[in-house]
Amino acid sequence: MHPNLGSNTSKEARMEGRQFIATSPYPGYRWFVLVVLCVLTAASTVIMISPAPLMGLIAKSFRIEPGVATGAMMATFQLAIALSCIAGGFLCDKYGLKAIFLVSSVLFTVPTLALPLVGDSLPGVVLVRVIQAFGAGPIAATVAAVAALWFPLSQRAIVAGLQGAMFTLGVAIGFLTTPAALSISGSWQSAIAWQSVGGFISLLLAIVFAFGPRPPAIADLEAWSPGAADGDFKVALRQSATWIGLALMLMVTWIFAAFNDLTPGYFALDKPVGVGYGPTTAGKLMSLVQVAFIIGSISTGFILEKVFRGRVRPVISMGYTLFAIFAFSIISPAVWANMSVLPVCLAIAGFFIGLIGANVIAFASKRYPAHIAGKIVGMWMGVGLFGGLGGIIAGATALHKTGNYHASIIIVCFIAIIGLIIVQFLKPPRAFSAVMK
Repeated sequence: MHPNLGSNTSKEARMEGRQFIATSPYPGYRWFVLVVLCVLTAASTVIMISPAPLMGLIAKSFRIEPGVATGAMMATFQLAIALSCIAGGFLCDKYGLKAIFLVSSVLFTVPTLALPLVGDSLPGVVLVRVIQAFGAGPIAATVAAVAALWFPLSQRAIVAGLQGAMFTLGVAIGFLTTPAALSISGSWQSAIAWQSVGGFISLLLAIVFAFGPRPPAIADLEAWSPGAADGDFKVALRQSATWIGLALMLMVTWIFAAFNDLTPGYFALDKPVGVGYGPTTAGKLMSLVQVAFIIGSISTGFILEKVFRGRVRPVISMGYTLFAIFAFSIISPAVWANMSVLPVCLAIAGFFIGLIGANVIAFASKRYPAHIAGKIVGMWMGVGLFGGLGGIIAGATALHKTGNYHASIIIVCFIAIIGLIIVQFLKPPRAFSAVMK
């Protein structure tokens, strides 16, 4: 124990006197670490989404309904990735980024390549999807650890924003490359197996990273107080910020999943269920939302640090407010019937979804010690993924009950308002105030 802390008896009191920020220079190598994180995130997301454009063929192959096929291929993955994301945060803090990157790359790559070997067995395919998810989940949970270990406070929002952008970019790549691979291979199993190319690139980068230097934050923490991290996560669980951050992640994941899952139908289906633009136009409109999401995520570093001087709460408040306003606006004929106005409203809504999520992660990487950041974000993102399922179920139920998408969109906006209220109570955890120095 540090000599100045000998009189403090509580864990929180000991936290007040500890320094968690690296004092040694942050090396330029950190940008390579960020590249590794981005490639792994995008590659695992490509694999996650790859069955989606092939669902009709998959259902026909197994002689099951498309809804059953979707549940087997996508819902199973969603459940497994949520659980592995939570576990991955703990594993990251225990074994380190090098081990997580290596093992995760193997788990989401090798089963993908081997899919044709079990592709005629539905249980075999479901098992492959579960193993893939066990690889993808921990990668999602490592973002705060990468930011806190390798980057100074002023650059941690950049890390959070870029990983958020990679999730959306991975989805976009998957929707392009999987059908293209199908046209070449003629088999949905082979088309998915081809998506392992990104996984092997990830594995190569993970191997290079494994032989690289240690992060300065870890070196300084261990030199200062070996073994001091043992009870810090328990301390974090007693901080209100931990649970408020979890609630905020739950809200934004609900919004993201529900808005992206339900809004395409609103634009595509005929009146009175939707507005009758058809699937092609609906796809173009939602592609605009994804591009805006990427821009919002990438802009996090500039907006948070340069415009709001590192204050997360007003950025998230602005995000929830403007998303609610512009998402609600698409119900109005003055908006959805005007193609010069509708794309603008959708782009603004998508931009602020990306901004909110990245800022929640940035808060964790800036306000919690590096050695528990993985646990915190893993817990937040894992529980948040369950919120995404809740958003889809609530929206689909409202659609079934009312016969149109208005209630579903209103629910999403209501969730944003709840997020706006909750974020007003977000304050840095006192026990880790040394992280702010």
